[in-house]
Amino acid sequence: MSSTRNLRHNLARSALALAIGAATIVGAPSVLADDTTGTIRGSVIGAESSSVIKLTDTARGVTKEVSASADGSFRFGSLTPGKYQLQVFENGELIDTQDAVVGLGGTTTIYLGDSTGVEEVLVTGERIAQVDVGIAESGMVISAEELNELPVARDLTSVTMLAPSVSKGDRTFGDNASFAGASVSENVSYINGLNTTNFRDGLGFSKVPFEFYDNIQVKTGGYSAKFGRSTGGVMNATTKSGTNEFKFGSSFYYDEQLETSPNTYSAVNDKDSLDNTEANVYASGAIIPDRLFFYGLYSSNVENEEYYGMTSGRGYKAETDGDFWGLKLDGYITEDHRVEFTAFSDERETVEAAYAYDAETNTTGDFLGNTTYSRGGTNWIATYVGNLTDTMTLSVSYGENEADRSNVPDNSDSPWVYWDQGGLQAIGDWVDTSVSEGVDNRKMTRIDFSWDLNDHFIEVGLDNESNSLSENTYYSGGMYWRLYPDLNLARQRIYQNQGNFETESDAFYIQDTWDITDTLTLQAGLRNETFTNKNVAGDAFIEVDDQWAPRLSVVWDPTGAGNQKVFANWGTYYLPIATNTNIRMAGQELYTYEFFEWDGECLNADATPCNLGASEGLGYYADGTIPDTRSLVDTNIEPMYQSEFILGYEIATEQGYILGAKGIYRNLETSIEDVAIDAAVIDYYNSTGSWDASKVGGASVEDVFGGFHQYVLTNPGNEMRIFIPEMGEFVDLSAGQLGYPEAQRQYGAVELTFARPFDGKWSLDASYTWGHSWGNNEGGVRSDNGQTDSGLTTNFDQPGLLDGGYGDLPNDRRHTVKAFGTYAFDMGLRMGANFMWQTGRPQNCFGMHPTDGFAQAYGSESFYCQGEFAKRASQGRTDTYWNLDLNAQYPIEMANGQKLLLSMDIFNIFDNDTVLETQEVGDQDGTTAPNEFYGMPVYYQEPRSIRFGVRYDFN
Repeated sequence: MSSTRNLRHNLARSALALAIGAATIVGAPSVLADDTTGTIRGSVIGAESSSVIKLTDTARGVTKEVSASADGSFRFGSLTPGKYQLQVFENGELIDTQDAVVGLGGTTTIYLGDSTGVEEVLVTGERIAQVDVGIAESGMVISAEELNELPVARDLTSVTMLAPSVSKGDRTFGDNASFAGASVSENVSYINGLNTTNFRDGLGFSKVPFEFYDNIQVKTGGYSAKFGRSTGGVMNATTKSGTNEFKFGSSFYYDEQLETSPNTYSAVNDKDSLDNTEANVYASGAIIPDRLFFYGLYSSNVENEEYYGMTSGRGYKAETDGDFWGLKLDGYITEDHRVEFTAFSDERETVEAAYAYDAETNTTGDFLGNTTYSRGGTNWIATYVGNLTDTMTLSVSYGENEADRSNVPDNSDSPWVYWDQGGLQAIGDWVDTSVSEGVDNRKMTRIDFSWDLNDHFIEVGLDNESNSLSENTYYSGGMYWRLYPDLNLARQRIYQNQGNFETESDAFYIQDTWDITDTLTLQAGLRNETFTNKNVAGDAFIEVDDQWAPRLSVVWDPTGAGNQKVFANWGTYYLPIATNTNIRMAGQELYTYEFFEWDGECLNADATPCNLGASEGLGYYADGTIPDTRSLVDTNIEPMYQSEFILGYEIATEQGYILGAKGIYRNLETSIEDVAIDAAVIDYYNSTGSWDASKVGGASVEDVFGGFHQYVLTNPGNEMRIFIPEMGEFVDLSAGQLGYPEAQRQYGAVELTFARPFDGKWSLDASYTWGHSWGNNEGGVRSDNGQTDSGLTTNFDQPGLLDGGYGDLPNDRRHTVKAFGTYAFDMGLRMGANFMWQTGRPQNCFGMHPTDGFAQAYGSESFYCQGEFAKRASQGRTDTYWNLDLNAQYPIEMANGQKLLLSMDIFNIFDNDTVLETQEVGDQDGTTAPNEFYGMPVYYQEPRSIRFGVRYDFN
């Protein structure tokens, strides 16, 4: 007996299964599909050979018909999320009608026809609890309307924070989140199928107002073979669409920071101010009724921020202006063929004015100049979806994503100078540390094909991303001086890099969702990915292909009633090499350093040092030439990938609650890092005696390989085969000669979840996560020292930097409790709350390495303090953090279908000021003397703020 036929018999055993057909789910862990659509599947009870099911999109009037299979089963795929009506006809006679709601990425199960013998089900409220027994992904789906009812900041990262196993990243990285122990640079974000992730370093994505979003899907693990390029999480959003009903409206929001954080040793926080004004106008409707629809939005956003340094000698006043526009078109050529077009611009500009500031007298001095930060760009994607037959669907998409990443100060001719006496004080009239002009462009193509074979649902597809960027970066004034008056030393650095760079990414996949029995579903998928990174000359310097990523999940419905499931998921996930690596390793980068004796007093008019003494010699991190591509990558290199295993259980109770328990284990099986090979090369040539000094002007191997001469991409802990340009040969370096341990990162977690969907009165979603992240490699970026140089952090630069480097990683948050929900009063007032409690992060003490000379050159980057060993995470944790946000909304019904909504949100209502990050450098730079600021707070919890909102809708 087929599984779909058995589903009809199971219906009579559970009234809950009927309720599933009308359900959507908010917040609770659920099964998630893989694109911008949803699915309705089900069965006609007592079906005959003439059974026809008619589906009507109630908002757009679009209809579609399919014939039931021999056992009565049917399926409608690639549906735009929304409300639908289903009707079943026998020989042209209508015998049953039911309504269904399709959520983003979800599968709604519904049964039609004769329901004799099934107890009556009374469904009340707006949302029903459901357990989707299709596949085993983890995460949540939440709509924009539901987000409007919660006190959540209006940005995508704040939405992801509602999901279990997601933690906020360090402030250094901006608004980014860590998924299940991964670094904040390992996530991917989609809007209507367009990848909007920052491919330079993985930090951030296109910025879109909430009014443009329709649904947001957060994938925290177990996602299928259709998704890749991530070892963290996936944010998959769709935008609003038009219907046959013309609508327009506007909204206005004003945010202001009410309190300030305590001062730190480096920041005068009690002078901080921050406010934001957002105004939106939107309209939607039918250009051609039942055929062509539009949704358009214009949004104006102005943010003002003011902040001052305690020791830096600078204060800043910044204004950000953004004029967002967005357009979504949906066209139905026929009932089986439709097209979508989405375009938006998130261009914005921040003008930051710098002023001299004296913290001792609390006086603001001369205006020094502006820095203009340009961000965002024009984005678009076009998609065709065709139901070729009742069982075959084809989807084709092409899109482009653009992002400006330019930072241009007014007085870019002024050298960057810091005075260092424990704290850094800016001197001179420079405004920003560097000048950077760059634009990123992504072009993507994707083709997906599905075939419904009743008990098997086969999907195949391929996609390509071609990414290009321009880069022109140099230090302000062409140089960076750091002055050490107590040591009578001055250090000069010079940095320049420019050019155009490209990366290519290709992938294809195949997967089968197989209903083995009426209670057991298996999904088996296989994904293959290829990444190619090119140097500034357009030549490939690394190509990693045949990255086979199997994905396997199983779901068992133990009762056959559709109200509970046991599920397991195993898969591997690959991460591409950030294009930042192209710029830093394969460009024409000039990066030098030089120390001079100095009297500790004399300064030129531009604040650069005068009366300099002897130089210790000019050193090179990069010499400005394009490296030989053979010298950059270990020929034995393996791709970076992570394995993941999830085991869980969910149940929907008769009272409408959803309870869940889940175990998660992730292991970063292979990591790609840049490592210095100088020590290994010296050992190799000294042990073999094969160094030919005549090829390098008589220089010894030690003269050439001074510790920082050649950096190579490799898998740390393994042997290496690499080209040595000076000798014109490939050499084999053993793991022992290289001296690096294997890069390791593991994450284990247990999640407990509870959901009570809104019943017209109240709702609640809550989770508890015990999580542990450990190893010696955080991932793409490094929270330890705030390094955003994705893929090229100092972590594996020298073997000595790894001494003591194994332990709890920065994204280890051992205990986390989250809860959010709403309550509706009878008089119309509605209140919402969002709560989070989380234990602190591990702390370290970084200083000078006592014995490794190459590691010493990096300054206070080793796991030593004042020469004493201080292994990773040995210095305790930051304090436990908790936060409560509240909101209130009051709707006012007006004539002619007009609605007015007044809202107020208060964030951190108790104004808690927990220390989130501290100074972890224990030694003064270049010495083993104690850093007087070690352990002091750097960042506190965001202080209390308020948001007022007014929303007007005319339907």
